[in-house]
Amino acid sequence: MQNEIKSKTLLLNNRGHLNIKGYSTKMNFIYNKDKAKSFPLKLKEWNFYQFIKDKYVLQLTIGHVSYMCSVTATLINIETSEKKEINSMKPFFKPKLDLDPESNSFNEYQAKDFYMSFEVKDNKRLLYFKGSNNRFNNVEINLEIENDINNEKMVIATPFKKKKQFYLNYKENYYYVKGKVRFDNEIIDFDESQGLVDWGRGVWPYKHEWFWGNLTSFINGTPFGFNIGWGFGDLSNATENIYFYNKKAYKIEQLIVQRDVKNYMNPWILYDDEKNLYLEFQPKFNNYTENKYIIVNTHCNQIFGNFSGYIVVDNQKIEFKNILAFIEHAVNKW
Repeated sequence: MQNEIKSKTLLLNNRGHLNIKGYSTKMNFIYNKDKAKSFPLKLKEWNFYQFIKDKYVLQLTIGHVSYMCSVTATLINIETSEKKEINSMKPFFKPKLDLDPESNSFNEYQAKDFYMSFEVKDNKRLLYFKGSNNRFNNVEINLEIENDINNEKMVIATPFKKKKQFYLNYKENYYYVKGKVRFDNEIIDFDESQGLVDWGRGVWPYKHEWFWGNLTSFINGTPFGFNIGWGFGDLSNATENIYFYNKKAYKIEQLIVQRDVKNYMNPWILYDDEKNLYLEFQPKFNNYTENKYIIVNTHCNQIFGNFSGYIVVDNQKIEFKNILAFIEHAVNKW
């Protein structure tokens, strides 16, 4: 069942339970954060951006889990497996983040030799970072992204067993990025890179896991992408599985996943029952991360590789080949 939410609705009722459960292709969920009734230190919020340009992956995050704030800028070279990262963490600090990813907003975080800001305007998004640490003397990131409110995207309100737990997630695939990334003497032009925003808000179980994959690119000059996910929360009202062509969304249900459960780096095959989306995934690099801090214990295998396959749009099969993107598997306690 794919329950589509087609009009603006309050996310939570006065008891802190989800008013609505399902998905939308635009931000039809009003995030009334003040109604969240769970223990104050269980709320989690983040804004995450990722862009791919040739062999490079750039990731920017401002987020918190109430008892810990983490802000990070990461540059990965998929070909050499080199990873450059600069981050800042503040215990028991919650940055003020926006309530609506589609509305104008300004989010920022500042610490010693460390500054990051995300700004949303009517027709563009501005991402900026400036900082240094023991490894890097001069890191600067300055990106401008076209912001088209009419883009269709994946938005979902997911319940859990406990009624005061919920997950509101907004993912949009972006195009027409311009700007530069600098890590000391390495300066990379990110013009025409492709990427996404992952905007998440919620209260959910301390122990959890998920699978998530996302691709943003073009097929013969036409914008194309997909978002896939499973394993997190009660997905009986809607799944996270959707693909985009020419900025329009095409919803699918469950995916059939064929993979080697003992080795992430072996090939994967993924498809839906009707084979409107068919993916062959050849892994190239595992961006494995783990964090252990007091009661935080996270493990994530983020596998980058090449996707080939096809989508079906208006009964027409549209094929693509060797597009760099990722699938990740996270197992967390936080």
